[in-house]
Amino acid sequence: MSTTATPTAPVAVPRNATRKSVLAWAGYAAVVLVLGFFAVASPHFATPGNIGAVLTQATVFAVAGIGLSTVIATGGDDVLTGGIDLSVGAVCGLAGTIAAVATTAGLPAGTAILVSLAAAAAIGVTNGAAVVLGLRPLLATLATMGIATSLELVISGNIKTALDGELFRWLREGSIAGLPAAVLVLVAIGALAWWALGRTPFGINSYAVGNNATAAAVAGLNPNRYRFGSYVISSVLGGAAGILLASRLSAAVPGIGAQVLLDIILVAYMSAVFSRRLVVNVPGTVVAAVFVAGLSNGLTLLGVTSQWTGAAKGALILLVLAVVALRGRNAR
Repeated sequence: MSTTATPTAPVAVPRNATRKSVLAWAGYAAVVLVLGFFAVASPHFATPGNIGAVLTQATVFAVAGIGLSTVIATGGDDVLTGGIDLSVGAVCGLAGTIAAVATTAGLPAGTAILVSLAAAAAIGVTNGAAVVLGLRPLLATLATMGIATSLELVISGNIKTALDGELFRWLREGSIAGLPAAVLVLVAIGALAWWALGRTPFGINSYAVGNNATAAAVAGLNPNRYRFGSYVISSVLGGAAGILLASRLSAAVPGIGAQVLLDIILVAYMSAVFSRRLVVNVPGTVVAAVFVAGLSNGLTLLGVTSQWTGAAKGALILLVLAVVALRGRNAR
């Protein structure tokens, strides 16, 4: 007795999936085109020294952006009701200031870093507790941003504080195999965050909570636990970024957190463009950080004033948020 095989029907690829994949590739192409334009337009852009400077600057945005991406992934990407941490920039400034003041007072560099990260974690605990209690993340983190900024000014006396020491000099000037020390720190943090968010139950469950907290609760997860943890992670990584920033500048500069906040928000949300699922992610955050740092550097080399650079970043944020909003509308 013979049997006749039934032909297998081709699997249709959802139209939305195809559009998202095209958008992700378009995002990468845009980065290459923009950075390539700067390389052609300015003879100084593609030099080894300038590339190292761009990568070192990108580490600050990327490290803090990875923390903010964790908050967005866990709380959802709706700016008003989802996960957001407006205090991350102020935490950067506060951590750098504490490290500088502590080393000036005679504490070892390692101890100063631990104290800085502990202070950053305390802000994260405050944020997480406020959100778990039911406060809107946008308003809760706006309040802690004011607290962190005030503490920074009080601790520093509103004056620039030099940051020196062998470890901080290595973060600023050191390298291994030609890679700046700060970039190596980013590689380590990025690899750990990529593994944690993409390969562990914590990361998978965090995305589940951010996608649909009610369904996650029905499945037995505790959304508040993951949300609380995401804010602590965001603040700790914001503190690490602040130490990298102060090391790069050789000093803690009062108010520096407000200057980097826009860049951190941009790289976190822009990471979604480099994902076929249009969700925030660690590799996309790193790519976005390099793009934003290269954009700022390239415009400066071309003589564009900082006001127009800020306008360009603001326009990018609006564009990225529009893409995220359209994704949410299509999903519904």
